[in-house]
Amino acid sequence: MTARLLLAGLLFAAASLAPAQTPDNQIPVYKLDLRKVPDIPTGEAALVSGNAGSVPDRFFLENLYMLKPISVTVRAVNPGDVIDVKLTKEKFDDVLREGKTGADGQVNFKFRVQGEFQISITSPTPNTPYKMVVWVGPDIVPKTKPVFVPKSQYDGGGLPKWAWWVIGAGALVIVLLVFALLRKRKAS
Repeated sequence: MTARLLLAGLLFAAASLAPAQTPDNQIPVYKLDLRKVPDIPTGEAALVSGNAGSVPDRFFLENLYMLKPISVTVRAVNPGDVIDVKLTKEKFDDVLREGKTGADGQVNFKFRVQGEFQISITSPTPNTPYKMVVWVGPDIVPKTKPVFVPKSQYDGGGLPKWAWWVIGAGALVIVLLVFALLRKRKAS
């Protein structure tokens, strides 16, 4: 009986010392607010400063489309600190890209996405300070020539005019031969 009470007391003490797990649906998720930043010449950015730990800091950005380039850079404030960064699309447990701050103290992702994406930041050490920049650039516009040009700029496709007459006459002869053969076959 005493052994059971001692074992129960030890289990209770261990349970009270263990860190409490935050349920996944109770972790706050913050919407990133993009703004024009004076130090960044093009696009818009969201600047975040925080402290990472075992409970993830979660962010999302929505209403994006494939013509906009995106860059997510997370930097550990103190050199040598480890920050884990995960990018997801729909569910936070369905990780599409993942990285840790490296020797240079930062991790960077460059991509394009349709709709929304999410960022989850953790660290094995509690209260690890970090800074994050999420940059969304201007639309990537492909360089194309117009399909329709004025008649004055049309060069004829590269063939001389007499070549077009020869091609047209040859096509006419072929059509007449096919017509004559079909007619001869019908007559037989």
